[in-house]
Amino acid sequence: MRRGEIRWALVMLAAAAIVLAGGVKSVRAQQSSTPGTPAAAAPPAAGEKTGTAAADTSVQRMEAKEKAFKDRLAKNPADFDAAYGLGNLYYDQGKRTEAEESYRKALKIKPEDVPALVNLGVVLNEAGKSDDALVQFDHALSIKPNDILALCNKGQALYAVKKYNEAVDLYLKAIQIDPKSQTAHYWLGVSFADAGIYKEAISEWQTVTQIDPTSEIANTAKEGISVLQQMINQK
Repeated sequence: MRRGEIRWALVMLAAAAIVLAGGVKSVRAQQSSTPGTPAAAAPPAAGEKTGTAAADTSVQRMEAKEKAFKDRLAKNPADFDAAYGLGNLYYDQGKRTEAEESYRKALKIKPEDVPALVNLGVVLNEAGKSDDALVQFDHALSIKPNDILALCNKGQALYAVKKYNEAVDLYLKAIQIDPKSQTAHYWLGVSFADAGIYKEAISEWQTVTQIDPTSEIANTAKEGISVLQQMINQK
């Protein structure tokens, strides 16, 4: 495989394994720097409905949340938490254009909010606007230089524009700041795998699984390890 093909395959693996789990493909901030901002939806509780009934309930909840946020913004257009929360809600629904608009609205209210800057950058990078995303990540890092999510997401944007070494440097920096950052170890592993350095990639992903074996990103790392081990055995 050429450089980029393995990484793309691993990104697709991550996306399939962690749809809307907020983790690997692009790691967003769930809460803003303002206390009380709505977090991501919690997983279903034991005994909660599943299947079609659960889906209908979930849709109704999403619609109710959207209406609540919009009502708040109608009453107070300067309600940062509502604009930011609406952006997160739209992102989780796959409505990237609406999410971008909401994050931009939130940032007009609070231009220096790091989580909002990071999330806007994530949306832009996923839309193929990596250069614009880098502007947002750089702004976030100018405010909070050691923010792990900003560093890792900037790394992904740099990788998208083929600045591979700079991306790896950011993952290493994030690991230096927080050795237990699963996100940084995971993406460093993806970079190694993409470069054909499979043993090092496996080592990074094993670290991911050791930090928190039960996390979604650990499950994805385990799948990545299996894929690479098969490739190594076929050589």
